[in-house]
Amino acid sequence: MAKVRSAKQLTFIYFSIVAFAIIMIHATVLDSTLESIEQLSIQNRLLLQKESIVEKSKLAGQTRSFKIDEFTMGYMDRVTLPDLVDENIYLPIDEAVEIEQRNSLGTEFFLMKLATSNKHAPFIYIVHRDPAFELGEEQIMWTQSWQSLTSLLLLLVALFVVMRISDRLTAPISIFAKEIARRSPDDSSDIELPAGIATKELLQLVDSYNKNQQQKNALIERERAFNRMASHELRTPLMVIKGATNLLSYNNEPEFIKKQQVRLQSAANEMNDFIDALLSLTKSEQDLALSQRPLDKDEIMVSVNAHSALLSSKPVVVNVIIKQTPLITIPEVALKLLLGNLLKNAFACTESGEVKVVVDCNSIAVIDTGIGLYKKQRNDEGHGLGLLITRDICRKYNWQFELKNNEAGGCSAIIYL
Repeated sequence: MAKVRSAKQLTFIYFSIVAFAIIMIHATVLDSTLESIEQLSIQNRLLLQKESIVEKSKLAGQTRSFKIDEFTMGYMDRVTLPDLVDENIYLPIDEAVEIEQRNSLGTEFFLMKLATSNKHAPFIYIVHRDPAFELGEEQIMWTQSWQSLTSLLLLLVALFVVMRISDRLTAPISIFAKEIARRSPDDSSDIELPAGIATKELLQLVDSYNKNQQQKNALIERERAFNRMASHELRTPLMVIKGATNLLSYNNEPEFIKKQQVRLQSAANEMNDFIDALLSLTKSEQDLALSQRPLDKDEIMVSVNAHSALLSSKPVVVNVIIKQTPLITIPEVALKLLLGNLLKNAFACTESGEVKVVVDCNSIAVIDTGIGLYKKQRNDEGHGLGLLITRDICRKYNWQFELKNNEAGGCSAIIYL
């Protein structure tokens, strides 16, 4: 695992980089400014003396050179320039060029090419050095060194302040991390905001952690309820299988055996459909390779007939009304389980009257005239688990589920497609 630095270390590194960059930029700008001032000062001075330089050049004689002042010499052509001047150097007209090298003239000097109106000597080459300016430049740099030292001290003070601020800002995060590390795996309670400076980012971090914990708790509870639901849904077909198996040991008549085989096959199919429906909840729509299909009355009647035994000896009428045929994208086993849960609840809670299944292009509604929501037994595990899987299936296929009381009695279970 790669080494991970602390926030304090990163703050020190980044601050040092920025401080070093500031110092280097400041020194570079200062040096460049001094060089530009020196070059422009000498260039302007020589341009202002151009007329007097031209007059003095007329007295150059055979030496082809003349003295302008104590620190300035003039030459009538490039050949007569001192050997220290590179003959290949480019010299623009009326512009001073700085040449840096250790020689008899000093460590650096300026060379300037002046244009004249003399046909025999169209150019005058001027070599100038300025020890006063060089001395002043050294003095400025020395003064600047003290200023740089002062700036460095100020940067160190700023670094200390920044490090203290960094400690104050990161301390709550460290406390938060230690609190998480100390927690047992079973502790899923919310974490309080750590003491210290409460930043927006820290609030978001704590809030996100607590929301994640709540989602995990909800998922765990959902899985527990799912297990209860699975055992509840599978208990009936298993009891049928167990009962049919026991009965087969007491009777060998062909018709009886055939009847028990039908019961066994029906129970096995019911278990298989339920397991397929549960598996479909864990798969993506791409894995299921689903396509749109119309929901017709026959498919609904399969679920109605599968649970019609709950209405035996009850004066209850079941009507399936298709106002418009919707297009749905859901496995048949999942829809069968979904409708089966709603119909089982409606059949179980309705002692007389009517149960309607109303379908249009946007919804499927199961409406009964039973006892309503608030009169249902709270310990009715089957009712609660059936609604749980109903909501899970609706969530899986982006449907909305609503359960409400009817004004005239009973309740309506509505699936919005």
